Formats: sequence, structure tokens, C-alpha cells
Amino acid sequence: MTELTVMVLRLAFFALLWIFVFLVAGVLRQDIFGPRTKVRRRKDGRSKGNRGRPQSTPAAAPTASGGSVQPGDQVTTAHHAQVVFTSGALQGRVIPLGGQPVTMGRAGGNDVVLHDDFASGVHARVVADEGLWYIEDLGSTNGTFVGDRRLHGAVPLPAFTPVRIGNTTMELQA
Repeated sequence: MTELTVMVLRLAFFALLWIFVFLVAGVLRQDIFGPRTKVRRRKDGRSKGNRGRPQSTPAAAPTASGGSVQPGDQVTTAHHAQVVFTSGALQGRVIPLGGQPVTMGRAGGNDVVLHDDFASGVHARVVADEGLWYIEDLGSTNGTFVGDRRLHGAVPLPAFTPVRIGNTTMELQA
């Protein structure tokens, strides 16, 4: 091989090595600090995050016959909802839900810190919107599962349906 060919191969290898280093740093940054989020407003004033959600529906009040919520029912904000951890490091812990979003992940700035190696820094969020409870994956690496389906964006959170983040399982109860 000529000296020029060896020099070009060295430079190409060096460039590929630096690209790999920057890709690894980007993945680590996203895992530790969470994804970069931008709130974009549409022309009608709503944020882009409301797409695909049902339009304004009145919250159903608990029924007079005990007001119990059955598995699979939509839990409205009129109920006193709570997230109950059924497996993992937080098993047995109960998080009451109020009007504020609840973030979950490994980072210390979350409302619920998950001690789970498969959870991202800022993994998911439970939020009330238009009278219903939603869960939203915040760009996690390993995903958030409702039942056996992986989340893509915000979806309504039915009662007593298992939500899995890594080895941690929880469910919404009213």
C-alpha cells in the first residue's frame, strides 16, 4: 500500500471513531436528562400533544350504586385516582393523583424515582386531560407498555390495566 492510502485509511478510521463517540454521548445524554421537548402551538391555539385525544367530553360522576370502577373502565378525574405499584422495587407504594402531571424515571428530579435499570432518566408521565387520565412515554429507550402494547405518545389509561416500565409494574385504581 502506498503511504497516501494508509494515511486516508487512518483518517477515515479516526473520523468513524469520533462519530461513534458522539453517538454514544448523545444516547447517554438522552438517557440521563430525557429527550429535548419543544411545545409547538398550532394555529387554533392547542398544543401538538393533544392530537389524537378525544374532544371535550364531560367527566362522568361516580354512580350512585357504590361508584366502583371496573377493570378496563376509563377513570375520570372526578374519581380519587391513584397509581399502585404491583411489582418491582416500589411494590406496594401508592401515589395519589391530583391535578398535576406525575413524572416517572430514574433521575432524581422526577415525582416518582424508579429504582430500575431498565427505566430512562425521565421515562413516562401520567397526566389528566379533558377529564381522563393519560400515560405518555417521554422518549424512553426501552419503552412503556400498557397491557402488552408499547406506547407511542399519550394514550388513555384504563383502570386496573398493568403498565410496565422495565421491571416495574403499576396500575391505575380509583
